[in-house]
Amino acid sequence: MSRTQINLSGKVVDAADGQPLLGAQIVVSSNGKGTLTDDFGKFVIQVGREDRAIVVKYLGYEDVEIAISSSNTDLGTIALTRSNTTLDEVIVSASPKNFKTDFVGSNFRINPVTLQNINPLSTEEVLRTIPGVNIVGDMGLSNRPNISIRGSWGRRSKKVLLMEDGTPSAPAPYIAPGAYYNPVSDRITSIEVYKGADLLKYGPNNMYGAVNYITALPPQKPTLRLKLTGGQRNYTSGLFSYGGTWNQIGGLVEGVYKKFDGFTDNSSVEILNLNAKIFAQLSEDQSLYFKVSGQFEDNQASLSSQTPFTFETDYTQNPLDADQFTMRRYGVDIIHKWLLHENLSLTTKVYASDFERDWWRQVTAKVKASEVQDYVGDDIFADRYWYLAGKTFGDEDYVIVGRVQNGRESTTDSRWIYKVSGIKETIKAKWEAFNAPSEFEAGINLHRETFKDVFLQADSSRWARNGRTTTDLWYRLWSANGYVRNEFHFGNLSAIPILRFEHVDMYRQNLLALAQDPDLQSASEGREPNVYNQFLPGLTLSHRYGKGEFYGSIYEGMIAPSKVFGFLVEQNGVVTNPLAGQSINIDPELSWNKELGWRGSLLKNCIQGQLTYFHNASKNFYAGGRNEVFSELGKINVQGIEMAINAELFKKNDHQLHFLANVTYLHSKVMEGRLEDKDLFSQVIHSTATQDEYINKVNANRNAFEIYVDEGTGETLLTDATIDAADFANITKSVITFGDGGLSDTEAPYTPKINMNLGLNYDWRGFSSGLSVQHVGTQYTEFHNFVNESADGAIGELPSYTTVDAFVNYDFNIGDKVDATVFVNGKNIMDDVYRASRLNRATSGIFAGGFRQVIFGINMKI
Repeated sequence: MSRTQINLSGKVVDAADGQPLLGAQIVVSSNGKGTLTDDFGKFVIQVGREDRAIVVKYLGYEDVEIAISSSNTDLGTIALTRSNTTLDEVIVSASPKNFKTDFVGSNFRINPVTLQNINPLSTEEVLRTIPGVNIVGDMGLSNRPNISIRGSWGRRSKKVLLMEDGTPSAPAPYIAPGAYYNPVSDRITSIEVYKGADLLKYGPNNMYGAVNYITALPPQKPTLRLKLTGGQRNYTSGLFSYGGTWNQIGGLVEGVYKKFDGFTDNSSVEILNLNAKIFAQLSEDQSLYFKVSGQFEDNQASLSSQTPFTFETDYTQNPLDADQFTMRRYGVDIIHKWLLHENLSLTTKVYASDFERDWWRQVTAKVKASEVQDYVGDDIFADRYWYLAGKTFGDEDYVIVGRVQNGRESTTDSRWIYKVSGIKETIKAKWEAFNAPSEFEAGINLHRETFKDVFLQADSSRWARNGRTTTDLWYRLWSANGYVRNEFHFGNLSAIPILRFEHVDMYRQNLLALAQDPDLQSASEGREPNVYNQFLPGLTLSHRYGKGEFYGSIYEGMIAPSKVFGFLVEQNGVVTNPLAGQSINIDPELSWNKELGWRGSLLKNCIQGQLTYFHNASKNFYAGGRNEVFSELGKINVQGIEMAINAELFKKNDHQLHFLANVTYLHSKVMEGRLEDKDLFSQVIHSTATQDEYINKVNANRNAFEIYVDEGTGETLLTDATIDAADFANITKSVITFGDGGLSDTEAPYTPKINMNLGLNYDWRGFSSGLSVQHVGTQYTEFHNFVNESADGAIGELPSYTTVDAFVNYDFNIGDKVDATVFVNGKNIMDDVYRASRLNRATSGIFAGGFRQVIFGINMKI
């Protein structure tokens, strides 16, 4: 360093919560040269001894000018104040805290540094490390994620609210909330999971929790970014972006291309994601945000899964080479914020999305392994079932194959088209109540969605991509919803009441049936309406003490009646399909949720963490597992403890060692309801073990089971005091009673008692490394709570499993213009392949999880 120059250092943080700001720009006033803060908000900049000031800039914050002198080279902590026109959608913090401070109640956040270290293949890989979250795996890259929060039914995340930058991202959040779209993990900067009463700010599905994916904000300095990743099984990912900030206008364009051959045969995926965003501070009292995105996917996605025999023989086998999932989605968000007064703001959000998918799937059959060659024929056997040749088979060894009729395999298509749009107004005001500061917030949202559900069958070939229409349903919904919320502050004590309101008007039409009616008089005939209103109250209390905060909340959450159960009739707790003259009246699934917890820091900020006890008591529970429906609506209680710790074990001379622990203990219980199950006998191929287990369950508590049999004279109720194997062979369906007089100790599906992630991270200058261990306890997969596994793998307890991940990163510079990071990540480095789910239950079998996957790459910023 020249004698005429000095090095200045410092740290840039948010003035409101003290959290570091990564990528803040430090500019020398005299010549415009500068640098950026690192992932921890720190910077070092070289200035001339004649320079008098530097300016610190960050998009959405007020600029700060700092006078400098040669005698003071450590500028310490520089706090930037958020502009009053800043939007939450453009703020990303690198805080080491594992919670978001301005969300009152339990929540968890994954910061940008953690995401950068993990280099996740999918968002599910990250979410499974979060307390309260369980992933119901199906071998994918989370293009269709299966997220469970605090015991919610996880299939396609139907009972979890998914958002991207604060906007619901499911194809149709009310009518069809199944997550058939998910943003690629490469462009996610942070992930937040919300629970507690403040969740009522969001909807509609706010009963268990919400996931908010936060995408990158425009960088402060014009930057070109290129990230290239490769790995086993031809894993390839490329991210290209360019953006910057010019005169209070920030812009970013980004593209991600991703390709992967998959963990099993015939499971490849190819994705292209394009998006762009602009944030502009129009004046001192107005700002504008605009984001547009598109995603395109071609995926050999199968729902057939594996049997116990094929899983144990070769878990990479998948003979269904003609399955294909294709989709495209366009989305747009426009947000305008207007500061009407220093303490009063109005934010307008307009959003829309257009989603279409085709899922061509081979029709399948479950065949004894010893009979596969005779069933499919020599040519098909040699092509896709060759691995069975020469093996010895047991009587309970089965294989899921493509169904063959008239010498041909066939296919079906589920074609779904969604359109969603809405406008939301949010007002925020600061005022005084009871001689103390108070903050008021209210929002009103007009929301509309349509959904077209078409099913096609093609009998000519498994490669056919057109066929005859067998289902054509049309759904339309509009909703007026909103909330009012106020924070009352009394010193260190805060009380936050909140009230949400939902008015929903939806209908369904069977277009195929109507098209066959020659007396049809108008396009509106045949509409099956469901109109309902719902108030959802909540209250949170918090008390700040030292560097921590105690909080407790109670609120009523809701799951909107979707296409699965939104068009039924409920009378005295009994659910039926509507008959002529009956009005559809099914209510939302509701739950009173309570939580009590603490969050904050200990031992001079060496430990950051949170601890929460929760209890959810749901009612009006209709559908859980696939084709497991409550003919008398159920009640389910889930309670547990969540803990998250980030502990600094060592810090000296740029060496840092951190211990991370995220742990969930959870217990679920089905309290009431009557469950009807036909698939258990018409679809499942039982093993001797599951047959005996079912017989023992019935005989141990005969009053809990209504059993129907068909002995050739039609379905009748079996009244025998006990049942045996001869009765089992004739069963057509059973109805289980839960609670008093029935089963009293049944757990909900996919609610493992223990779920934990433990890790160690070591950092030294530009080098960082880490090792993490994930353990998930045993879990039932259906409401009968079978322990044993059926011959087709459709039912049975999932054994516990443990996986180990590791990463190594190294940061370096190429000249003065390029910042680069090279990385290697090992996923499941012990290659412990496990039973991840029985996602589609009776109609399929085992979905495997795990599979060792090593990736490597480079991330460059120019």
